[in-house]
Amino acid sequence: MNDSQFENKVMVNIYGEEYPITGVSDPSYISRVADFVDSKMKETAHNSRAMTRDKIAILAAMSIASELYEKKESLDISQVNLNKKIDSILKRIESTLEE
Repeated sequence: MNDSQFENKVMVNIYGEEYPITGVSDPSYISRVADFVDSKMKETAHNSRAMTRDKIAILAAMSIASELYEKKESLDISQVNLNKKIDSILKRIESTLEE
């Protein structure tokens, strides 16, 4: 078993609640992710009317999912553009080699 397969248990605080999180990621990474979720929940609660913890969690999850989806779409577009540039360069190289 290599080191990356060892599970780490980290206690994190998200929106005032303690959660034991177990994962194979670096404990500091797990803590940073939890801090991000905590900040999203606090931001959501601040920008919304008084809501239950569940509603705040769902809205925060939607916000995080929206950010992820936007980044994925942007990455997909960048990949398509990169592939077009690579194809163009390859065609120029092939054309030059044929001369």
